[in-house]
Amino acid sequence: MFNRTSKNDDIDINQDVNELADSLEALLKSYGSEAKDEVDSARSKAQALLKQTRAKLDGNSNRVSQAARDAGYQVDAYVHDKPWYGVGIGAAVGLVLGALLVSRR
Repeated sequence: MFNRTSKNDDIDINQDVNELADSLEALLKSYGSEAKDEVDSARSKAQALLKQTRAKLDGNSNRVSQAARDAGYQVDAYVHDKPWYGVGIGAAVGLVLGALLVSRR
């Protein structure tokens, strides 16, 4: 019924975040050394990985918002096709929320 994002995207993001963390760690370690070339190399690598990771995260947030919109359209179509099911589901959700609110008092 709903389109799901693949788990490969999550694995890619986790791998990118791990690479970013590794390069930032190398950058911090290189500040302890006195080699300017090593510091500059680590800094440029960290900046490049940060830009790539941000781009991927922005792409995934767009994908998530599109999936939420698609789910909303599918729910809307389902309720239009079967309105009494929608009424029943709404009543059931209302009863559950009402029971939770009453039990908290």
